[in-house]
Amino acid sequence: MRVGDVIKDKKDVIKVYPSTTIRDAVSKMNNSGSRRVPVVDAGTDRIEGIVTSMDILDFMGGGNKYNLVKFKHDHNLLSAINEPVKEIMTSNPVCVRESTPLDEVIDIFVEKNVGGTPVIDKEDILISIITERDVIRHLIDKIEGKTVQDYMTEDPIVATPGMRLKDVARVMLRNGFRRLPVVSEDRLVGMVTSTDFIRLLGSDWAFNRMTTGNVREITNVRVEEVMAKDPVKVSREDSLRSVAEIMINKGIGALPVVEDKDNLVGVITEKDIVAFLREIYS
Repeated sequence: MRVGDVIKDKKDVIKVYPSTTIRDAVSKMNNSGSRRVPVVDAGTDRIEGIVTSMDILDFMGGGNKYNLVKFKHDHNLLSAINEPVKEIMTSNPVCVRESTPLDEVIDIFVEKNVGGTPVIDKEDILISIITERDVIRHLIDKIEGKTVQDYMTEDPIVATPGMRLKDVARVMLRNGFRRLPVVSEDRLVGMVTSTDFIRLLGSDWAFNRMTTGNVREITNVRVEEVMAKDPVKVSREDSLRSVAEIMINKGIGALPVVEDKDNLVGVITEKDIVAFLREIYS
């Protein structure tokens, strides 16, 4: 089985250009529900980079890309967000071809901790993109005989409702996580994800609440204001197949695992399911 078998029914991929502003790129990501968008040369569609939700976290205070806001624009987010997306994109992304065996793609997802990769032709021209969710959807019938307990991450790193967004961004980037459960008094109260940062910048939410343009007006916002409340939850005993179906049907990349009265005991992610699929192919 090869990449082309998985992406043959996908619609035209969303893409941006190096000169596209960060604001417009994030708006495209938000409107399309994408956590990643390829960056291509405007004349040839040759791949030049990719901008992901993790790049947005970095830009919002989580890492080195925040220097664009902090130093070049003296903390003025309204100014910095109109910089070209090439300033924060990930250059030279891992790419695959339509002829790449699917097991190699799964290895890339697991070993390089990426959730999707551009598909290019022999001239490096963008064809499509393949994601963890695409793979899970294509191989859903092969997921059987396992439960959440077998693959979940126990005792996960969590956020609290009072944490500031910049602190959440740092925790996510430092650990390579795209989401964190939000816990209060040992009980699950929500989920905060990298996609929330896309939503904040890709809609009018951030700009409607800013008065000075200073990025701290956004990065000092507390998690409880933006988290998803009452998230979909699963238990240890649920089948891995049922969890995969929830992720596909609801477009969710991770589910908190609870017991008793919403006591958080773990998290199960798309990558965990891809890791199971890797075992099938190994």
